[in-house]
Amino acid sequence: MKNLRTTLALLFVLALAVTAAAFGFSSPKNGGHGTTMTGMGMAMPMATATPSSKAEDLRVSLDNLLGEHALLAIWATQAGYSGSKSFPALAAQLDKNSVAISNAIGSVYGAAAGKQFLNGKDLWRAHVGYFVDYTKALATKDEAAQKKAVANLMTYIQVQAAFFAKATGLPKKALVNDLTAHVLQLKGQLDAYAAGNYKQSYQLTSAAYDHMFMTGDLLAGAIAKQKGLK
Repeated sequence: MKNLRTTLALLFVLALAVTAAAFGFSSPKNGGHGTTMTGMGMAMPMATATPSSKAEDLRVSLDNLLGEHALLAIWATQAGYSGSKSFPALAAQLDKNSVAISNAIGSVYGAAAGKQFLNGKDLWRAHVGYFVDYTKALATKDEAAQKKAVANLMTYIQVQAAFFAKATGLPKKALVNDLTAHVLQLKGQLDAYAAGNYKQSYQLTSAAYDHMFMTGDLLAGAIAKQKGLK
């Protein structure tokens, strides 16, 4: 497990560096969207101007949905790990968010694409399920199950990247890097939470939320260019 954690940590750092360099993104805290930290260490959006175009509206919508996904996924895994009674409600809200993202995809590429995104093998809902598997395995200290869940998440990254690459025309490698960062941030915050390192856990929570704005910008920019949105 030590070697696995070390490998994943290196992949995480590499993915963030490559993604940021490839697309010239900076953290939302440093300009672009703007976030602020609450007393609990959560990154929440600051007020922004009303979108002035279809392209901007798409960007804001995707950013908000993906940012919400990150926070709900984090809260759900922490609740699941600790056995909180709030887990079923969080899981239900997380799935509503997944449906909303699939509807956004469907509004651009058609209902069939939205359905595939949501329920396709090793796609969106599947990766949420793999995080649930990892959470359960971490709580029970089942190392074999942890490795299996991580392997499934690595497969998800490849399949989801291929889906987005085919739909948007973006390079798959860059999408793999972006999704790897997302997966390792969510995994990392839960590992830190389980170890009682709450400072690191909520630092990664903030980073995971911010990173979703990079992903939203990336996808929205490609879609707007592809569809000629102004």
